[in-house]
Amino acid sequence: MEIHFQQNEHLNDGDIEITLSAKTRSLEIEELIAYLKNYQSMPPAVVPVKSDDHVYLIKPENIILVDVSGNDLIVYTKDKVVPTKGRLYAFVDKLKNPDFVQVSKHGVVNINHLQSLEASFTGGMTAILTDKLKTDISRKYLNGLENRLGL
Repeated sequence: MEIHFQQNEHLNDGDIEITLSAKTRSLEIEELIAYLKNYQSMPPAVVPVKSDDHVYLIKPENIILVDVSGNDLIVYTKDKVVPTKGRLYAFVDKLKNPDFVQVSKHGVVNINHLQSLEASFTGGMTAILTDKLKTDISRKYLNGLENRLGL
């Protein structure tokens, strides 16, 4: 990857224009575009998670896994398991954190809590996480996880 700077005096103060060049538009390019779009939106220090009659303020670095179970969204942390309502994509958007990678239609892992990957009998992989948590990684999402891990 080469990075170049080109001054453009036609831009207004504070404006930045970025052009990416590659032979084809690949998954790596898509991820880079997504990263650049989210560059200025700082991840929150805590994420509010409403569960029954409580609102838990959870630090994103303490979240190990977010999984869908039936109509519930289950947030697994170092300390507790918090059931909540909502959509998986909306919860991930609220995190604004590139450390969270979708690994299946129903699960998102914090790669800082990923300890190992094992082959599973379904052709995908199984993620072994902190606190002996496990979740399936579907084949559809495996390449994205491997790219994020630099494999």
